[in-house]
Amino acid sequence: MPPKEQKTTGFSSKCRFPNRNRKDWDGPLVDFKEVELLRKFLTTSSKLMSRKRAGTSAQEQNALKQAVKQARFMALVPYAGT
Repeated sequence: MPPKEQKTTGFSSKCRFPNRNRKDWDGPLVDFKEVELLRKFLTTSSKLMSRKRAGTSAQEQNALKQAVKQARFMALVPYAGT
């Protein structure tokens, strides 16, 4: 009898930033100065993508949210899309 295939839930439970979640990582999970990285998680209207669409965990999504807020305050990322 062949082994059963596991069901997929439609999204990955992997971390989006696996090399930054280690204990030896010194610094924030996502930094507000990484503008190109932050833009990957923003829609064309400058809204933050959902966790399911971005593939991030809850901790990563919260870190992204805080980094985007700081970047918007520092005028590195726009509040509204073009």
